[in-house]
Amino acid sequence: MVANQQTDGHLTDEDRALIREEEQFLERVQSAIRRAELGTADQTRMRQVHGRMVELRDEAARAAESDLPSLLEALHTHQALASRPTATELPDERSPYFAHMRLRENGRARDVLLGHRTFIDAKARITVIDWRHAPLSRIFYTYKEGEEYEEVLPGRVANGVMEMRRVITVQDGKLVRISTPDRTYRRNGGPEWIADAPQQAPQLQGGEGTATRGYTALGTGQGGRPAPEVSALLDEQQFNILNADDAAPMMILGGAGCGKTTVALHRMSALNYRNPERYKPERMLVVVPEEGLVRLSKKLLAGLHLSRVPVSTFDDWVARQARMLIRGLSRRRYDLTPPRVSRFKRHPAMLDVLPEFVAARHEQIANRLRRTLSEAKAQVDTFAADSEGPLVERLRRLERSVMEHYDALGPEGISPKDRQEAEQALAKEKDRLFDLARDRRDLFADKHFLERAVAVSGGELTPGMVNDVYNHSIAQFDESDSTRYAGIDQDKLRTVDNRLLTDETPDEIAGSIDAEDFAILLYLLYLKTGRFITKQGRMHRYMHMVIDEAQDLAPIELKILGHALRHDGAVTIAGDSAQQIDPSTSFENWDKVLELLDVPGVEAEHLKTTYRSPAPIAEFAHAILGPIAPAQKPRTVKDGVPVERSFFPNEGIEAVFLTEALAELTEREPGASVAIICRSASTAKRLFDGLDRLPGARLVLHGEFEFTPGIDVTDVSQVKGLEFDYVVIPDADANAYPDTPEARRMMHVAATRAIHQLWVVALGKPSPVLPPE
Repeated sequence: MVANQQTDGHLTDEDRALIREEEQFLERVQSAIRRAELGTADQTRMRQVHGRMVELRDEAARAAESDLPSLLEALHTHQALASRPTATELPDERSPYFAHMRLRENGRARDVLLGHRTFIDAKARITVIDWRHAPLSRIFYTYKEGEEYEEVLPGRVANGVMEMRRVITVQDGKLVRISTPDRTYRRNGGPEWIADAPQQAPQLQGGEGTATRGYTALGTGQGGRPAPEVSALLDEQQFNILNADDAAPMMILGGAGCGKTTVALHRMSALNYRNPERYKPERMLVVVPEEGLVRLSKKLLAGLHLSRVPVSTFDDWVARQARMLIRGLSRRRYDLTPPRVSRFKRHPAMLDVLPEFVAARHEQIANRLRRTLSEAKAQVDTFAADSEGPLVERLRRLERSVMEHYDALGPEGISPKDRQEAEQALAKEKDRLFDLARDRRDLFADKHFLERAVAVSGGELTPGMVNDVYNHSIAQFDESDSTRYAGIDQDKLRTVDNRLLTDETPDEIAGSIDAEDFAILLYLLYLKTGRFITKQGRMHRYMHMVIDEAQDLAPIELKILGHALRHDGAVTIAGDSAQQIDPSTSFENWDKVLELLDVPGVEAEHLKTTYRSPAPIAEFAHAILGPIAPAQKPRTVKDGVPVERSFFPNEGIEAVFLTEALAELTEREPGASVAIICRSASTAKRLFDGLDRLPGARLVLHGEFEFTPGIDVTDVSQVKGLEFDYVVIPDADANAYPDTPEARRMMHVAATRAIHQLWVVALGKPSPVLPPE
């Protein structure tokens, strides 16, 4: 395969004039920002802004009709400036804007720049508008270069032509990229500029899939190029989503690379901008499935000036909430929970058996109190039959009833000692309701309740799973060696065969807790008390929440998130059922997701254009899904090289060819990001060991992506929502990817991480999910 640079390198006089124009614009903007920073104090600037607003109003009152549009637009811009805090009004000089458009109205042209801060310098003829707020920004996102536009702006209807539309990339104060509808201009690693040839797709050349075919070169010449700011790349549909009703729940669905996460985070930014008091960063939350997406989301939010918004995986977030509310939980989370145990605990059947568990607790309380409150048998019987409201409220009603009964009996009918014992017994039962650590032991060490889950699961859970959960739980409830043998001399722990007793206990599991347990215990707390509040604290509640890759959340987890949303808050849900790869999840449909979150009746926004992968990769990935593929293929916006396939007889030969191809690639394209995505973590470890001669390779098994140039060896579960210049699937064989829906979705996710090129490698028999060549 031969790499083909996608540039012709030659710049015409017209090209150089365009680049020079943008460089001069950037210099003018940066100079104006520096003058604004150094020339006057904030209060003086704001007095000038308010004074200019008065002047503009006076001018508008006596202006000719032809001058009104520009005066009204200037007035609106100054109003936006006046409403912003003075400490944050100036753009960042290192990256002051990301787009440039020229609008022509009534024969007059004006240049407007889009950025994250509104900034006006009339003398320097500079207008930078905040893309989230300024009505004028809608023109950029809605119209193409050369199109006529008509938009309702404050005080007028704007009619004109989008004369010029460019996406600008400024890094560390330097212009590094200019994208026009026809060409892209970029710095070639230094002061020199080169131009990408218009509409030229990279080409691959090479063999036809023979068993020992290898690569003499890998790459398209596109990896590692400066990327435009993502805010400049929103299309009309995506931009319109940002302006939906603030309080309305929003569901964004679409295939890989359609921009679901991007749009969801930009909506969060727009809400914060429009109502910063209501949507404070600390009152919002982003929930994603994997640590890698946590890191990426934080990076995107930092670019949107929302670095204080908490971003978390659901497992980490729910663990923090549970430990804050519930006493006595293990501080050590077990991260190697067997898949069958995880599947059992996350199954929808848990939502059915937990109320039964609470009912059994109710009955146990009644039986204990019958023995203690012998003088209040009728009241206890009434409590036993009471099913209204949470259990704690029923117990409080019983307490009031018993005390009223004792008051009626008086000292002659009930002794002070008996009354005190009754009060203590009732108080003890209320305290027991909040002992969720004991509930956890009783729930998972009681085969009756585990068998009830099997009975209501519709055959999806099996009796064998009951034993798996039971045995796993007993091992967790066992004491760890450090606790059991604390203070005992090591020599006394030796058996007759000279082995240590500590060798016989799996200490890594003893005294631990599964990630799945936290949601179960929080929901159990809610069923018992009707609230997520204890003496230790209360669960955080949010005004706005982004739930990304929602299809990977279990029903009970969605329930908990629904309760964490304030009643007057809003939620943005993003997902793609084709990327549901967690085998322990019971995704049913999107209506069910909305029902569990308690936000029914939401009309989904379907994003149908993929911007990440070129057409050959998008078509290949769609074909992988086979019978579970969406009826409509995703639309693409760019062409690209064909998907390459190779077949090797063993991992040793594969490692040789991978090492050679990737070493050449990193030397040729040092800025490129490469992911070798295996089906499992064990395969990734084994393959990484075989690539020990490859400089810069990183093994990533816990989401610790650096998002820097280099080669990441990882597995499919780590890459949801991420993207890389080049992707290699090294184990596309029948063993790793059999013909199952889960395997099809797994390979689909891996393939759609590629921005420029995909290389699929099989050892032995190729996977049956691979589309025919």
